[in-house]
Amino acid sequence: MRAPSIEDLQMRHGRKSKSKGREALRQRVHVEHRLAHLSHKQGPRARYLGLRKNLFDLRRHYAVLNLESIHRHGGILAMHNAT
Repeated sequence: MRAPSIEDLQMRHGRKSKSKGREALRQRVHVEHRLAHLSHKQGPRARYLGLRKNLFDLRRHYAVLNLESIHRHGGILAMHNAT
């Protein structure tokens, strides 16, 4: 019996992890897009001195992004009717 080649092992591994990998990639792309929108809105540098103020600024920007997302998807009434 011959040992499996590297290509055989890669193909076997690829079949096993294909669906899990795509699912993780979809989630990763979603998160990376949100972070890209945040850095575009907030800017590349910290605005304030101190962790507390910058954490507040980060949360404020994320709240604005969430409100923009709700507005883009039809507002609160559309979200309420969907549930």
